[in-house]
Order: sequence, then C-alpha cells, then structure tokens
Amino acid sequence: MNGLPIITILTLVPLVGAAIVAGVGQENKRLARSLAFGVSLLSLGIALALWKSFDATSGVMQFEERHAWIPALGVDYRVAVDGLGLLMVLLTAIVVPMALMAAWNTSDRPQIYFSLVLFLQAGLFGTFTALNFFHWFIFWELGLIPAFFLIRLWGGPQRAAAATQFFIYTMVGSVTLLLAFLAIFLATGKMDFTELADMARDGSLTTALCLFGQVFFAQAMPRIIFLGALLGFAVKVPLMPFHTWLPTAYSEAPSATTMLLTGLMSKMGVYGFLRILLPIFPEQMQWLRTRLLPARRVRGDDGQRQCCCSRDSKSRRAQRRTLADVQSRPHSGDVVLVRQSHRETQRRPARLG
Repeated sequence: MNGLPIITILTLVPLVGAAIVAGVGQENKRLARSLAFGVSLLSLGIALALWKSFDATSGVMQFEERHAWIPALGVDYRVAVDGLGLLMVLLTAIVVPMALMAAWNTSDRPQIYFSLVLFLQAGLFGTFTALNFFHWFIFWELGLIPAFFLIRLWGGPQRAAAATQFFIYTMVGSVTLLLAFLAIFLATGKMDFTELADMARDGSLTTALCLFGQVFFAQAMPRIIFLGALLGFAVKVPLMPFHTWLPTAYSEAPSATTMLLTGLMSKMGVYGFLRILLPIFPEQMQWLRTRLLPARRVRGDDGQRQCCCSRDSKSRRAQRRTLADVQSRPHSGDVVLVRQSHRETQRRPARLG
C-alpha cells in the first residue's frame, strides 16, 4: 500500500488504545467502553483495507515489512500476510468488537477489562503476522497473559482454579516451544520461519538438527525438537490429552472472554500447526498424522459424554459456555487432520481407471 507499514499500524492501534483505555478513571466507565469499542472498529477498518488491497492471485507474502533488529542473533522485525494470515487477522478484527459489545455492561473495573481485551487483540494480530520466531513469540505470550487475567479477575466462583490451570498448561507449552526453537537456532543460526521452511524442503534442516544432537541423540534429535514445539501448539488447539484446562476455563470465564477463547485463541494453536509445524517439520508431521486421529476421536467422545452426563447445577449462562466448549473441542483437531491429509493426497500421483 504505497510503502505504508499497514501491518505495524494494525498492531500498534490496539496497543496504544489499550494504554489509553487503562488510564481512564474508574468514574468514566462510559468513556472507557466507547474508547475501546472505537479502537476495535478502527482496527476492523484497517483489516478491511488490508483485505481490499490483498492480491488473492499471488502466492507470496504481501505487505511485507523487514528491519534488522538483533543481527547477532538472527532476529529481524519481519511481518507479512498471505491468505492464511489475512484470514486470521480478519477473524480477530471481527470477533473482538463483538466480544466488547457482549461485555458492555461490565461494571467492575471496565477500563481494565477492555484494556486487556485490546492487549489480547494486539497479541493476536502480531501472532498472525510475524515471521521471525523471536518477534512472533513476544506476541504469542502477549495474547496469553491478558486471557489469564480476564479469567482470574472477572470469572465465576471457581475462577482462581480455572485461571491457574490455564496458566500452568499454557506456560508449560510456551517453555517447551521456546526450548525447541532455541535448539533450532543453535543448530542453524536462523529464526526466520520461511528460511527454516526452505531448509526443511532441501533436507538441510534435518541434517543440522542431527549434527546438533551428535553423540547421544543424533537421529532422534529432529523428532525430540518437533515434539517440544508440538506441545506448545497442542495445548492451545487443544489436543488430547492437553485439553483438560478448557472445560473449567470456558465455564468460569465471562461470556465475552469465552467468545475470545473459542473464537480466536484456540485458532492460535491451529495457526501454529499450519504456519510453523507443517512447513518446518514435514517428515515429523507425516509420522504424527495417523496418531492424531485417535486423539481427535477421544476428544469428541469425551465432550459428548460430558454434555450428556453432567449433573452440575450451574446457571444457564455457564451451561451455554460449557456447550460452546463441547462443540469447539473436535473442530480444531479436524482442521489439523484435514490439512495434513490434503497435503498427503497432493503428494500421491493420480491414478486413472
């Protein structure tokens, strides 16, 4: 768009808006709501402008911005979108105003609540556009921290346990993800997703990881690193058996926060599978493909049993949130399975007659 750093602007708008809303006094609740909603609409407008200028016939990254950040560590500020990234940006820009409207009557510290939602939106925008791991991981965590406080401060009677469980699961996943990419950097000296994907295509990434393992884990090192990265995304999808944090979080979170959890944050994990794991670890994903099907089946059956057999005397609103949980569990796993099966079909030659 004529050299305009539109993705950076898109990410900064909710960040700046969150800081402004957080500074609004407790007595100006209406102003806090209006400012937050206005910022979310401005972000939606920028996302729509991004979509209008997007060339759907091109298969390359668009609106790319790249600047050296920490050259000694291979860290660049690099953002761009393709069709997948644009889809997730639009989804975020649409869902957040809806969530703010659902929370419009929040009376307990509304300026903090709406500020955290905008911080969450900024983290999501950064997650769906960053192409360097260091930069991407900052926004990945920025998206998780506000969710913890939204559950912990405005949730139901069991909000402390729900928030703690959410925090522990996501923190463990984040640590293993960080360690996996630290190992990749030590082996290759690279943190850029597209450069790592190119190395995976020509086989040099597997070779570098095997050499990194050297004596004890030479052949197993690529799979060990892959499993570490997998855990970080499996917690967010979530995949069985890393899904047990989800029912409590959905039941105890405010309705607007549940909208964000199921509508956007679960997509962070799926996005990680499609953007990072599939291009960088194609051989390991092929090995994992048949093992994902039983996990998806168990999760679906578990959700149906919970929905049919629960005797918990919760409020109607909590029951609706639990139903959203049950309905959302299987579909994220289905997306991962269908995408991987499609890639496998493309590899096979067509057979006629």
